[in-house]
Amino acid sequence: MKFHRFLFFTSLFICGLLLLGLGQTQHGHAFEDSDTKTSEKPIIILPMKGAIGPALSDYMIKGIEKAKNENAALIVIELDTPGGLLTTTRIMTQNIIESPIPIAVYVTPAGAHAASAGTFIMYAAHVAAMTEGTNVGAATPIQMRGHIHGNIIQYASNQSDKKNEGASEQDSSEQDVPDESTEDLLKKALQKLGQEGNDDLRKKAVEDTSAFIRGLAELRGRNADWAVKSVTEASSITAKEALDKNVINILANSRSSLLKQIDGMTVKMSGDKQLTIQTAHAPVIEFPPDWKTQFLVIITNPNLALILMSIGVYGLILEFYNPGAMVPGVIGAISLTLGLYATNILPINTAGVILVLLGLVFMLAEFFIPSFGIMGFGGFAAFIGGLTILFETESMPGLELDAGIIWGIGILGAFVIGLVVWLAYSAQTEKTSTGTESMIGENATVLFWDGCEGKVRVQGEDWAAISDKDMDLSKGDEVTVQSVNRLKVKISAS
Repeated sequence: MKFHRFLFFTSLFICGLLLLGLGQTQHGHAFEDSDTKTSEKPIIILPMKGAIGPALSDYMIKGIEKAKNENAALIVIELDTPGGLLTTTRIMTQNIIESPIPIAVYVTPAGAHAASAGTFIMYAAHVAAMTEGTNVGAATPIQMRGHIHGNIIQYASNQSDKKNEGASEQDSSEQDVPDESTEDLLKKALQKLGQEGNDDLRKKAVEDTSAFIRGLAELRGRNADWAVKSVTEASSITAKEALDKNVINILANSRSSLLKQIDGMTVKMSGDKQLTIQTAHAPVIEFPPDWKTQFLVIITNPNLALILMSIGVYGLILEFYNPGAMVPGVIGAISLTLGLYATNILPINTAGVILVLLGLVFMLAEFFIPSFGIMGFGGFAAFIGGLTILFETESMPGLELDAGIIWGIGILGAFVIGLVVWLAYSAQTEKTSTGTESMIGENATVLFWDGCEGKVRVQGEDWAAISDKDMDLSKGDEVTVQSVNRLKVKISAS
């Protein structure tokens, strides 16, 4: 038996090593032309699909390192993105500009797009190319919320001071002054600050990103006017229009066509260095995202992060209520850890974090200070409200929160809290089923009786019994157990 176990685990270990080696081989050399000259510098292909975030940025940096190690002639980023984080986009464009190996951004396949952040990445590339049926543009920055509320009180206070000054002047001129309540002032303050604050912040963001993309266009000698228009007016154009407007360098409907057109092209590298790209007969190596990158892309989706955090919280709640169940606690701890990791990468709203923590405190307090659901449902409401505003999704095109996810989390949370409250109530009202207390209220059968005492059988056991008064009972009569005192039960007539 021991030998069979040893053989089994040894086989598993060997299979694991083989799979790991196969995965590494596929990871580094997923595709290579069989008829190419291996002595030529290779071309590294980086498929990049999805919203731009830290995971894809890390993947691109790894791809550049891979190209350096392979002494590659060219890196081709096959891009299809709805946009993403502007901060991550800046990091990616910086790495593209500083790359010692030319980088071509190729928007493919047909139906793909390089929207928002993708436009900046394409403009930063040494070579920009698109497939027919693709589009680029719509690079207007979307403002994060929550920037204006901190000044509401100050604004209302200023308006109140102006109102009092106006009232004093009008008193001297005996003119009527319409009175405004504090609530009216706050409403006007919120409205005015919402308009003025958002306009100012939006103007700053647009000016900053316009300068950013204009600088990229001037660096690569492409259409700077349209680039700015894509930011200020959210302009978007097709692949053919992009070629006509000098937004891209190449229109290619296949990878082989792209490489053929790039061959012999001279591009400007960092430090004003000129480099001629040689792609003829170069082997093509695909460098797909590894499992870690794909995993990070998945969990850094705000919708999945909310689901993970909710599963984590509800799992821990059930574990607290029923210690030792293990499964809810283990799943909850893992899910909550992954969800918190996602919040460490994604832009978050401070108010959302406070509400989530407050909700957790209230829900956990329900177990130590039973309030029949008051604290539990209050904490649940704070928790759901915090999750709703936790992520700055307006700044993440392609990663917006799904209302259905919020509703699902809310329904699941209401069910869990309701279940816990119901179980707690049932535990308090349920009749004791073990110990001597469980006999109280049970029927007992008289074995013999004499005046105020005798012997009865209850729950299959014989007990000495007493009563407050003389009772005329015979063997077989039914009585009721009122209380238990040590080794005697007190009875009354049924």
